[in-house]
Amino acid sequence: MSEEINWEQVLEWDKKYIVRTWNSLREYKPVPIASTDGDYLIMPNGTRLLDFFNQLYCVNAGQKVEFINNKIKEALDRYGFLQDAYTTDYKARAAKLIIEDILGNESWAGKVRFTSTGSEAVETALNIAKTFTNRPLVITREHAYHGFTHGASSVTRLKGSRNGIVETDPKSIPRHVPGRADMIAIAPAPNCMRCSLGHKYGSCHDENGELACVKYTRRLIQNHGPEQVAAIITEITQGAGSIHPPDEYVPQIRKMTKELGILWIVDEILTGFGRTGKWFEYQHYGVEPDIITCAKGISSSAIPAGAVIVSKEIAAFMDQYRWETVSTFSGHPIAMAAVCANLEYMINENLVEKARQAGEYIKVKLEELKAKHVSIGSFGGHGVLWIVEIVKDDKMTPYIEEDRNFTHEADALTFPTKIIFNKALEKGVLLGGAVPNTLRIGASLNVSKEDIDKAMDAFDYGLSYLESLK
Repeated sequence: MSEEINWEQVLEWDKKYIVRTWNSLREYKPVPIASTDGDYLIMPNGTRLLDFFNQLYCVNAGQKVEFINNKIKEALDRYGFLQDAYTTDYKARAAKLIIEDILGNESWAGKVRFTSTGSEAVETALNIAKTFTNRPLVITREHAYHGFTHGASSVTRLKGSRNGIVETDPKSIPRHVPGRADMIAIAPAPNCMRCSLGHKYGSCHDENGELACVKYTRRLIQNHGPEQVAAIITEITQGAGSIHPPDEYVPQIRKMTKELGILWIVDEILTGFGRTGKWFEYQHYGVEPDIITCAKGISSSAIPAGAVIVSKEIAAFMDQYRWETVSTFSGHPIAMAAVCANLEYMINENLVEKARQAGEYIKVKLEELKAKHVSIGSFGGHGVLWIVEIVKDDKMTPYIEEDRNFTHEADALTFPTKIIFNKALEKGVLLGGAVPNTLRIGASLNVSKEDIDKAMDAFDYGLSYLESLK
């Protein structure tokens, strides 16, 4: 196929007509991809790049799965388009697979509302939470990422990713309206490496064992008044913010929400559908949420799709009323066919268990690298999502002082994540991070040991180069 395409013409059109997101036009360097295969991206010249970004940590089943593709083709032979007001077998089956086959052993899950994207799922979840509780305020956290639309960006607190122009010229004023700030309050992230409250993990528990960041969150809600707070929205492992919490954090947050009578929205857009070696990451902690937001892995990104899963209590409430929240593409029959095919494939191929096993192997490889490299300060994760903190020395000094408060690409070439990315690329591996000092490692749920070894070797190579610069 690549021989039939004039790639010079493609690159010209791309640069001339596409509005950029990640870069300004002068920074932009096009990366043409002719096709995909498993965990690999294939360039027009045949170069194969091992993708340990898993794109946006969203191709859970791997690229171009034949079973999923064939089911999508079958759906295309049956349907063009139907709006969400109509019933299709694909939409009904997708909901049944989630509520019964995946969450059937849990008592909380009630119903599903399908969306087109993760940002739309977050918008819908915030709408539901405020409608159900009749309260205006939502609690979010430092360094959170929940999407780019108006409400989702208001609960996104990662400075470089908040739905606006992030100008590299420090003299310029960023043009950014993140949403109504009076409708949110910001709690600390469980960032044990760089605690914003000034604590050190191990000495940050009160007499009852509650973490300082949880206690601060509790007091924040009490200060505003729980009767004003609809919900707290959290990722489990923060994706773009790249923070993996200590084990006790999630159960304590859930306990707090129940005691204060507010809802807990769990953003599983990046972590859901097997990425962490369980269907959802909250399941590692023995807790149950009120609302889950989903996308990415729900269809392994074969077709855009998202969803909001609500508790039985919320579902019963919503069933009483007409809820005028129409979205043209929600429940699109082709997207629902992709969801069904993806979930059936994941169940039949036991991909969640394969992700768990891959995680055990990745953990061993990271332990070996940590023993070799002083620049690995800490790491944590599950399955095929791992967070690695990069430091200058055994005092845990960050390379980039701004850390997660960076603006964006202003000094990207000095970021350790960018340095490691460029060196790993020499080995044919895509590996890096969204923030300056922290790597995210991800792959498909059935990634091979050989490809894990290849990625870890490239990481080792990049770390050695980084350390040689001191």
